[in-house]
Amino acid sequence: MRRPAIFIIITKRRLYFLMIAIVALILIATYVASGLQRTISVYFFNALEGKTIAIDPGHGGIDGGTHFGDDILEKHINLEISLRLKKELENEGATVIMTRDSDVSLDDHINNGSRHREDLNERVRIINSSEADIFISIHANCIKNTGRQGPIVFYHGNSEESKKIAELLQRNLNRLSAYEKQDIKPGHSATKGDYFILNNTSAPGVIVETGFISNELDRRLLLDGKHQREIVELIIQGVIEYFDQ
Repeated sequence: MRRPAIFIIITKRRLYFLMIAIVALILIATYVASGLQRTISVYFFNALEGKTIAIDPGHGGIDGGTHFGDDILEKHINLEISLRLKKELENEGATVIMTRDSDVSLDDHINNGSRHREDLNERVRIINSSEADIFISIHANCIKNTGRQGPIVFYHGNSEESKKIAELLQRNLNRLSAYEKQDIKPGHSATKGDYFILNNTSAPGVIVETGFISNELDRRLLLDGKHQREIVELIIQGVIEYFDQ
């Protein structure tokens, strides 16, 4: 006996939605299989169009910042990460103002007071005159306790907007893959900071301590280009989330 033929009619519209569903299932399966515990964020091109962001690479020139031995200087790490951050923020449509883009200090080299204070005053002047929407100051930590590790974001205690930025950046930076792979959870929280640059700038902003040079793992990571790029990506995620609120 001849069996009846069964026809399935798929319209172009149904085919379109079927293809989307298949692609979505593949992406979800890949995400779950990878074991990553990240938030997947999709952003439109030029997500930061019209925003002005000031970046302050800490130290520079005669001021090397903190260090480990004679070869690993904070000022170099700060500048490398800041230049990567500038490039990626511009790719997102932002206008970026740098307090420095080379290995220089910002004092006037005239012996009329504290060179350190002159340098800080100039950083504040650049940020304030830029009329930036936000600013990000990049630093690295160093303390006697070599066990401390991971990024910490500082904000001005009287600025709610600075606190919002800090909490978003901290939440993202706590997900750095280098720590997750080793089952390390630094677990830092955004922290109030009593620092000159936070206290004297008009725009909301934060200081991002990207890691501890005094910690063996952090020291190795801060010199690694891949890790630096991930720091930048996570900072940008936090910045986009801030402006999306």
